[in-house]
Amino acid sequence: MHISPNTSLEPAPCVVYLDDEPSNRQAFESAFRKDFKVLCAASMQEAWAHLEMNHVHVFITDQRMPGITGSELLVHVRDRFPQVRRMLVTAYADLQAVVDALNSGGACFYIQKPWELETVRAAVRRAFAEILAEEARATYTERLIASNQQLEFALRQRLLS
Repeated sequence: MHISPNTSLEPAPCVVYLDDEPSNRQAFESAFRKDFKVLCAASMQEAWAHLEMNHVHVFITDQRMPGITGSELLVHVRDRFPQVRRMLVTAYADLQAVVDALNSGGACFYIQKPWELETVRAAVRRAFAEILAEEARATYTERLIASNQQLEFALRQRLLS
């Protein structure tokens, strides 16, 4: 888990930002590196490497990528990394891209270029909060199951004696 440079106590989300334009990647990293662990990728191959080697919380992709749309990429990310929250960013008003990103790719947020800093921050923080809540629920459930198994064992032992 990445610790935010702003505070040593609060965890920060890990975000993969995929865009084929170097200036967009540079702008994203400059804007958010103090808030998130930012991993930029120029291609899906780079993004896969980041997703496989890091505990990524949020995946953001541009809609218009060479050879594939962002909406299609979101489907692949959802299939391989379902716990990662997915977002689509585009400079174009493409309603079908939004529909595909939401319905097929399971996007949790749509970002219009040029993006507003606070809008992106809020969307990533909200997605990260959801992930943390899910992880806490899963941990609590695991503890309940373990406690239940211990109680069942104790009950069986008592019934046998």
